Amino acid sequence: MNTTKQLLFIITVSLAGIALMSSCSKEPDAQAGKKGGGATTSAKAGKTTKAAKATFIPAGKSSLHAVRNGQYVTLGWKADLSGVKIRKIDITRSSTGKATNRDAVATLEPGAASYKDSLPNENAYWYWVRFVTTDDKFQDIGPVRVDIDKAGAANYTKLADIYKISITRTDDFATLKWDFPEGEYSSIRVVRSFRPLPGPFKAAAKTTPVVESVERQSQYTDALNDPNTDHWYWFRITLKSGAIIERGPIKAEYGR
Repeated sequence: MNTTKQLLFIITVSLAGIALMSSCSKEPDAQAGKKGGGATTSAKAGKTTKAAKATFIPAGKSSLHAVRNGQYVTLGWKADLSGVKIRKIDITRSSTGKATNRDAVATLEPGAASYKDSLPNENAYWYWVRFVTTDDKFQDIGPVRVDIDKAGAANYTKLADIYKISITRTDDFATLKWDFPEGEYSSIRVVRSFRPLPGPFKAAAKTTPVVESVERQSQYTDALNDPNTDHWYWFRITLKSGAIIERGPIKAEYGR
């Protein structure tokens, strides 16, 4: 073999070797990833959905009873809570018996086993008790019904009426003033909307948070962005005892 042919042979062999090394150095799962295999498949398989809220009180091992004495209802309950950690107990009531139409009555400490409620009128009501765990699972017991007060509501005191609220406005601001009875308050929350609506404190309600306070006697100035729009306000008052009082809707009116 002459020198020229020998040189061409060496070059050809070298190029073939480089091509082979280049082919072997490609990522082995790149193509598989495009087809849904390899690492791509593992990533998809690793996705998890949010766990659904679970119940934890066995059927037949819980009870709820209610006794009415005119305006007042005394609730008592028993539940099998072994092995779970309760964060709070929520009490709700409805004038229709429908679970979707409940109003907040109280939020109690985990160890509570009874509660005394004050009704606004002589009508029949339904109650539920909800146990909420530290990991936000829950279980309702109820409803339990109290019958109409046949004596009527002549001697009833509307609890909400002793929580005095006034709201006046200008084109630019609404001034909220409140004067509540002596007592310890956990929270006073205020929200507003452009129109009256049911369930203003529910998660899906289209309301705007205004202010939160623990002062029983105070005022707040709320900036308004449209002088030609009505504004309605709601107060949710939570006492240290756990009782919840809601006031509203209250329309902001122009001062005279």
